[in-house]
Amino acid sequence: MPETYAPKHRDYPLSKLNDTMRLVRVRCRYCKRLHNYAPSDLIQIFGDVDVDSLAFRIKCENGKDHGRLEVEAFVPTGREAVGLRIRRLVAIKINRVPIWREDPA
Repeated sequence: MPETYAPKHRDYPLSKLNDTMRLVRVRCRYCKRLHNYAPSDLIQIFGDVDVDSLAFRIKCENGKDHGRLEVEAFVPTGREAVGLRIRRLVAIKINRVPIWREDPA
């Protein structure tokens, strides 16, 4: 039986990007913003997920209604690496909001 020509889907987790010194480029098509991230920072926030699934998880900072973002893994060439700005994770803030309920006396 011949093999089908359907594309084979393999997950490509963020931890493999760390091993090969790649970066993650995220682009918003609506507001034309472009950011480059280190995969180790994204692992702390989202876990070791597939690179393609980040498009559904990351939202644009300017507006949540901008749609899905373009996410790609890339290796910066020599010319790109000279002026490349990489966003680094400084801290993660967790907003704690108390919820109250009234008990009958």
